[in-house]
Amino acid sequence: MADRSAIFIDAGYLLAAGGRLCCGTTNRADFECDYATLTADLARWAQEHSGGMTSLRTYWYDGAKHGVPTPQHEKIGGLPYVKVRLGRIHSGQQKGVDALIYRDLMTLARERAISRAYLVSGDEDLREGVIAAPDMGVQVILIGVPTNQRANQSAALVREADEHVVLPREHWSSYFSSAEPEGDSTGTLEATPEAARAAGRAFAVAWLSKATKAELANLLAEQPRIPGPVDLALVVEAERALGSLRDQQPLKHELRAGFWAAIDESQSPSAG
Repeated sequence: MADRSAIFIDAGYLLAAGGRLCCGTTNRADFECDYATLTADLARWAQEHSGGMTSLRTYWYDGAKHGVPTPQHEKIGGLPYVKVRLGRIHSGQQKGVDALIYRDLMTLARERAISRAYLVSGDEDLREGVIAAPDMGVQVILIGVPTNQRANQSAALVREADEHVVLPREHWSSYFSSAEPEGDSTGTLEATPEAARAAGRAFAVAWLSKATKAELANLLAEQPRIPGPVDLALVVEAERALGSLRDQQPLKHELRAGFWAAIDESQSPSAG
């Protein structure tokens, strides 16, 4: 058995509990989280708590519409020793996240890749995994976020864990901060047609830098329609700069026009 640990973070639990504790809201749009510092500090804390045990990596589990990663997911997945696993969002609820956590925990335990698991979650559906892991020689440490309301972690999950640690508010408060109000000039551009078109062009340039020849061919075959996953990512990224585009069809039209303008320019004989 490897003398290593791994951290399993249920983002739905952590962000809801952390947002409520530090910012008074569970709405992700109303607060910001310093994911890089949070994950790095949690890995250091786990190493100290385990007496110096090396951390294999941190697994970050979240839901995503149609399973398509958002720019935020891409950013988190790019952090050192952090792996993002995505379930789906259906009717506002995460689906498949617990199954992903269970699968990874069982795989690492079965392959004897870790001897200790740090689990940040509160969902009773993970109880079976917490029961099974110790049978394979893996200790399970359940980490919680404090609450002034009713318990935010399943009593059964707490009971089955080898240890339950609720890190104090002081541990979490430096990672969470209230988001700037929508439309604030310090964080959001004025949502003009010109700004929307510029956002579309910028997204297209970034997309082209990573797209394969097959992906580009598929995109061009659909013109003027933008494939669903690409269009979703385009709108999400634009909203980070322009604010919500919900019910803003003229701005979305300009956004997509800017996207196609940049794509068309990249295909012109003089390009490159």
